[in-house]
Amino acid sequence: MRVRVEFIPNMEVHRLTIHAAYPTSLASATVADVVRASALETAEHHGVAAPEVQMFADRIELAAPLSPTILLALATMIRRTTGRWHLAKYGTPLWQGE
Repeated sequence: MRVRVEFIPNMEVHRLTIHAAYPTSLASATVADVVRASALETAEHHGVAAPEVQMFADRIELAAPLSPTILLALATMIRRTTGRWHLAKYGTPLWQGE
């Protein structure tokens, strides 16, 4: 079952940060591109507004006009899929706490 969340014009933009495991984990353009693509694809797959993704060497920041709960769920999916990919490809965790 798919749930579609519609954009609400005056909804407040919420922000969420995911911290990388190491200070330069996201410095690679390849890793940054995969994380950004995963964020956009995950939002599209679940039918929610795509977050604005700001990349830094040690973290990503997501911002979207979504409820905090939905943004957290989206971040969880991004963290899970990219963390598995990074561990399989490079043998090291991508995110803090993995």
